[in-house]
Amino acid sequence: MTTESVSGRSRAGRALGILGIAVAVLLTFAAVAYAATDGAMKKPMIGVVVAPANISLDVPDQPGAAGSLRVAEVRVPGPSWVVVHLDDNGKPGMRIGLQHVAAGTNANVRVALEGDELTDELIVAVHADRGVADRFEFAMDQFEVSPDKPYFVNGKEMATRVRVK
Repeated sequence: MTTESVSGRSRAGRALGILGIAVAVLLTFAAVAYAATDGAMKKPMIGVVVAPANISLDVPDQPGAAGSLRVAEVRVPGPSWVVVHLDDNGKPGMRIGLQHVAAGTNANVRVALEGDELTDELIVAVHADRGVADRFEFAMDQFEVSPDKPYFVNGKEMATRVRVK
């Protein structure tokens, strides 16, 4: 074998090695790009979408509230739940109150509050009663399979903040 043929094979081997590395790098970038876009393309968490004309929630501030919270008026398209949460840095925290309401307009709804310690503000939300009637079936960590999801109007959850301290 001549030196020229050994040298030719070495160049070809190096070229194939470099090509293999380039392909591996491209495949890695493609996998990372796919994973990043897959997460971005997932549907956002959403509950029961309702037209603004079919739902409303009016809960006045109630400084000194203890034991219960008064919902001045709640209008819902079907059997529903008024759900009261502690404020957890602007997000719904632990659930401390729950009251079932009938379809239509409900005035002066009292929601019993559990526990003695309230945050300065509470978050009051409205959920559909779409599972077993009169049984609240919602878990945030199982959102997709929970039947009693919150109502959404114009892309926002039907909820309000209420000052109690």
